Amino acid sequence: MKIPPSSSAALPLPRAAPDAPDPAARRRDSLGPARTRLTGRGAVLLLLSLAAVFVGALLPEPAAVQVGLLGPVLLALTWPLAARNLSGLRVVRLHPPGAFAGQLFPFSLELFQDGPRPSFAVEIEDSIAGPSERGFDTTHVPAGGCASRSFESRILRRGSRHRAHAVLTSSFPLGLWRAERILRDSLSMTIFPRPVTPRALEDAQDAALLDAEEEESSRRDWAGDFHGIRAFQPGDRLKLIHWPATARAGRLMVRQFDRRLPEKYSIFFHSLRLEGAPQDSPDAFESALELLCGLLLHCRDRGIPLDLTASFGQWRTLQVPLGSSLEPALNLLAAARCQPSSDAAPLLRALATTETGTRVFLLSEAPLSQWESRLPELPFAVTCLSLHELRVKRPSLRFASTAP
Repeated sequence: MKIPPSSSAALPLPRAAPDAPDPAARRRDSLGPARTRLTGRGAVLLLLSLAAVFVGALLPEPAAVQVGLLGPVLLALTWPLAARNLSGLRVVRLHPPGAFAGQLFPFSLELFQDGPRPSFAVEIEDSIAGPSERGFDTTHVPAGGCASRSFESRILRRGSRHRAHAVLTSSFPLGLWRAERILRDSLSMTIFPRPVTPRALEDAQDAALLDAEEEESSRRDWAGDFHGIRAFQPGDRLKLIHWPATARAGRLMVRQFDRRLPEKYSIFFHSLRLEGAPQDSPDAFESALELLCGLLLHCRDRGIPLDLTASFGQWRTLQVPLGSSLEPALNLLAAARCQPSSDAAPLLRALATTETGTRVFLLSEAPLSQWESRLPELPFAVTCLSLHELRVKRPSLRFASTAP
């Protein structure tokens, strides 16, 4: 298997939109002041002040005692400023509504000051901000204003809601105190599985890797109407060479045919396995979803209509006509949960509804050895896909194996 290039796998990302605020997160933000503690500079000032007071009392030297008392007084005066510096701040994330797992997407982080007082010397570190730069710092956030920065970020796990947290810190004023506030919330963004296309599907013109039959390869290569003769170009199949025209022209000439309309695909995903068989790891299910996602994108890129029926979709068929958006199917994959079963009846009922003339794909995270024997003889060919195997089961019950 191989990850397709990002240009072919990436969906067009809509304009970034602000993340919907979580009311619970806002309530947590309004409870209590920020945690404030002495910095190294403040601790040194306190120790020097105490030492001056101690030495001044021993000498005795009133001036030394007075100088030593300035340190605690300064710390006491700056503590309220440090504690209130982070109050009223609000974090807003701007991001597209969806992306593929591991795919970079535009992301903006905005820091608003909703309170009546400005904030100074604020640093923000956000868990969604990006793989390299985790946030930004600003010297001044005016009252009623904001500071912002844009990144390229990515999320590695699929899903529609992701845990997130932002850490706000400040050493204002004078670097004597360090105030910190942690905002814990979640990010509402649909992350689709990372698309992985089987190597046998990468070349749309090489159907022999799927069917392992010369007749099918010939039919898919030039099933359209004859269009004419043209000069040979790199990438043309040798079977298309027209030898009489080549002899007359003195150079390679090939037949040119109109491309036939793509056929419809019926894709089934199941978690069928033998009763008592060990359950696969969660990573196996995630990898199978990546394989399914790659197959869906393969259909989208070539304009092939499809029907998707999956066990995690309660065996309901999702139809994707020619030219329609693939987003509903991808949203289904993003929310999928593994539902292992040893009952093959729902799968067989779904297969019985297959329309004549469609190309049938059967995918699973379980190895083929655990479920291929549960399939009866079907009146149509079925391409069986798992993580490491690809087989074509024909009505005669012969299996043609190819590389995955």
